[in-house]
Amino acid sequence: MKGMENKNTMPSAGSGGLFDQPRKAASGFVFSGAVFGMLVLSILLSVTLALISQTSGTPVSELTQSEAYLYVAYVLYDVAYIAAIASFLLVCKEKPRALGFRLPKARYWPAAVLLAFGLLFSLNFVNGWFIDLLGIFGYEASSSALPSVEGAGLFGVLFAVAVLPAFFEETLLRGVVLEGIKDVGTVAACLLGGLLFSLFHMSPVQTVYQFVCGCAFTLLAIRAQSVFPTMLAHFLNNAVIVLDLRFGFLAGVTGGAAAALYAVSGVCLVAVLVWLIFFDRGTNRRKEGPLRSFLLPASVGIGMCAIMWIVNFAAGIGG
Repeated sequence: MKGMENKNTMPSAGSGGLFDQPRKAASGFVFSGAVFGMLVLSILLSVTLALISQTSGTPVSELTQSEAYLYVAYVLYDVAYIAAIASFLLVCKEKPRALGFRLPKARYWPAAVLLAFGLLFSLNFVNGWFIDLLGIFGYEASSSALPSVEGAGLFGVLFAVAVLPAFFEETLLRGVVLEGIKDVGTVAACLLGGLLFSLFHMSPVQTVYQFVCGCAFTLLAIRAQSVFPTMLAHFLNNAVIVLDLRFGFLAGVTGGAAAALYAVSGVCLVAVLVWLIFFDRGTNRRKEGPLRSFLLPASVGIGMCAIMWIVNFAAGIGG
């Protein structure tokens, strides 16, 4: 990011080896490592469930509905994120500041709030069209179960579903991964950041929503030179969903009220993006080197994400 010392070794003419730009390569390895860790932990959880079911006689379907399992399922991936982030810091001998852990200028906090509001409501409407498109192929979206949000459970769910993902996913994707892709230029970095964010979640139903969110969050991180505003936007997005599940304050927003909500959120989204793209351009990135140093080690993780996206899509065919 602008103002930071560039510790990548620029390749000489005719070079282009994987480690000509070690920080980019490390970012790529970390992305693949995080994805691999997620899949390994998923397998271990499935095996553990099968063993518990066999020894206790409790059906797996019943175990997966327990509060303990639901919490574990939501926080399990954070273990992979922590390991990946720590590996980057150790290998590159960096401090957290290198991941964007710095206070941004004050103007980026309201920008993050407006961005979260705009993305959550206007994009939810657009994403519905994409779900309808998937339905043409027979895909039926399944709902993700959450632990109980009743009573004090609300705070536990907010922590597991909103706080932890906002902190660790943003640190990983807008910290470590952005460190590997930011030098391809602002536009390319945002598009690639959106693609990686979308693939990373391996969710067909959220593909468009997460791609746009990923692009917008990457742009905000580049402009703010900090991951803190994107953490706020990410947290607000998830927290509103959890709070609505608990209190149902959006259930009565229909007809003209819903149209007005979508319109206002759309205006907020466009306004923030226009400001970030055209008026707040002091941190524009220029292409400073090839992307292969990141893409080659990251290709394993990208491939695994793509395969799991296809598997999840196929699993949703016909319900």
